[in-house]
Amino acid sequence: MTQCLNPDCLRPNPPQTKFCQSCGEKLVLKERYRPLKIIGQGGFGRTFQAVDEDKPSKPFCVIKQFFPQVQGTKSLEKAAELFA
Repeated sequence: MTQCLNPDCLRPNPPQTKFCQSCGEKLVLKERYRPLKIIGQGGFGRTFQAVDEDKPSKPFCVIKQFFPQVQGTKSLEKAAELFA
């Protein structure tokens, strides 16, 4: 399974799919990281389990997606600081 990273979609797709079958977004991040599933989410974003397809052993890794639920410039700046 390959998880779409588009925050407005997030639909699962068949393995080895290059583009989301629902929204058309590219599924492999930086031509390397394939998201498999959402493993967590909170006020600042989501965390995905992924596979590093660039390495021969294809190890698991994590993708952190910044997607804050706050409003206002100061709140957004603080969320970005805490996320980093």
